[in-house]
Amino acid sequence: MAVAEMEAGAHTVKDGRAFSEPFGSTIEDTGSSEQPWSLKGKKMGMCAIVPSYNAGTTLRLLLETLISYSPSIVVVDDGSEDDTASVARGFARQGVVLLQHDENLGKGAALHTGFLWAIEQGFEVVVTLDSDLQHTPEDLPGIVEVFEGDGLDMLVGSRTHDNGGMPKIRRFGNRFSSWIATRFCCQPIQDSQCGYRIYRLASCKSILTNLTSKRFEAETEILVMGANERLRIGFAPITVIYPENGSHKSHYRGFWDTSLIVWFYTKEFCRRVWARWGRQDESVSKGKGGHLHDNSDSAC
Repeated sequence: MAVAEMEAGAHTVKDGRAFSEPFGSTIEDTGSSEQPWSLKGKKMGMCAIVPSYNAGTTLRLLLETLISYSPSIVVVDDGSEDDTASVARGFARQGVVLLQHDENLGKGAALHTGFLWAIEQGFEVVVTLDSDLQHTPEDLPGIVEVFEGDGLDMLVGSRTHDNGGMPKIRRFGNRFSSWIATRFCCQPIQDSQCGYRIYRLASCKSILTNLTSKRFEAETEILVMGANERLRIGFAPITVIYPENGSHKSHYRGFWDTSLIVWFYTKEFCRRVWARWGRQDESVSKGKGGHLHDNSDSAC
């Protein structure tokens, strides 16, 4: 089946798990081309993970901008049928690493592969963002400032401050899923489905390595499990682009992926009701900038 590709910057993975043998010092120092903020990211031990599926038309533009903000980038090609892999390989000299799935396993599986790789490489902070250009790398310095300033374990980008351009069906779905997430997380959740996130691996490692969800419900699982572990979860506003021409294509399958999210909540509800290790009352936690919330205001 899958074998490790020996060319620089590219590795094949099987069943969502990266082979460790071909890794090593694959992230190159781009020297004087790095921007000052990228140097700050290097001091933080930060890596950006970009899960990608048939993203050849948008990935190049994303990476051209992202390399100025993140010192290390890994693209996880989730069994794409287009030129996603070749586009990522084109940035190998700038330090971009490519991991590949033999077949499409889902966004959650792609994130899991990226998390395992980042942990193996010894990174301390991981940023995740989508490959379809809906997330802008220019927002990264601002959300990292909130993440560090509030001493967070997990930061989720929030689209609620400016969702006028969001399609109506997605706006309704996001509000509904965030309402449910608020009840399960025992703290107000501004945006439960946004993929623009930052994780501190020292505190999130167990959750990220034991991720069980394979598709879009994975980000819900991470958020709820993080709340269960009483991690410091915060939010920061981000810019999101929804072009009318459909050039930024989402692979979210409305009915199917929503059903998977509902199924996750159903299983979690049953776990809490019947398992003696289910979620207990939460403690109060607040961040310096007010991005965390008093869990006692929730429905838990």
